[in-house]
Amino acid sequence: MTVELSGGQTALLFLVMLRCTGLVFAAPLFGHHAIPTLLKFGLAACLAIALATPAGASAGTLPLLLAAPIELVIGLSLGFILSLCFEAVELAGRVISIQLGLSLGSVFSPTQEEASTAIDPFFSVLAGLVFLAMGLHLAVVRVLANSFVAYPVGAGWPVDLSQTGAQTVALAMELGVRVAMPIALVLLLVELSVALLARAIPQINVFILGLPLKMLVGFAVLAVAMPALISGAQAIYRFVFQAASGGTVTG
Repeated sequence: MTVELSGGQTALLFLVMLRCTGLVFAAPLFGHHAIPTLLKFGLAACLAIALATPAGASAGTLPLLLAAPIELVIGLSLGFILSLCFEAVELAGRVISIQLGLSLGSVFSPTQEEASTAIDPFFSVLAGLVFLAMGLHLAVVRVLANSFVAYPVGAGWPVDLSQTGAQTVALAMELGVRVAMPIALVLLLVELSVALLARAIPQINVFILGLPLKMLVGFAVLAVAMPALISGAQAIYRFVFQAASGGTVTG
């Protein structure tokens, strides 16, 4: 069986492939550095073949050489917006680890390719499990398919995508801090209690007592607050995917 493609169809498939490649390389989980590059290209090719027919081209199609980089950047931008859900959850974990005092012992993590604390991998795994449990790996494909309706192939750079990305970055980071804030406040109260105790009893060594007590209380509060953390992560995911799908970005 042979399939014949005209020049217009080949150009359309090429442009769709570029947008799919950009999204696959930047989207959460799909673009993880542990996934082989060849597999990412294969997934992008499969998505392009599946979406090329319903994608269609806009009436005012740009020249191919001009439209190609725009389509790649659109895919990268959509993937970046979707990856903000992971960044927000990991930001919450980073705020909690700083309050726990674990940032003093941060080491280089080969999985995150940056310095991380002892509980940062836990929040990364938590973000991935919640992502898969909500079926958002399929929602990534839906966002990609809907983008061909919202931003037609070859129609140029969508101005509202830049605004959506900027607003999503700010609000997603704000949501991440909000998720961590209750636990951070409890740990702050522990620090204040230790400081008052040291003021009342000067013989107590604050440095020996404070850090172990704060870590003990912090891990206990973290265990109790785990359902709230998961609910917060789900709220962040819904917000980010709504924004990437063209929904209204609100706080």
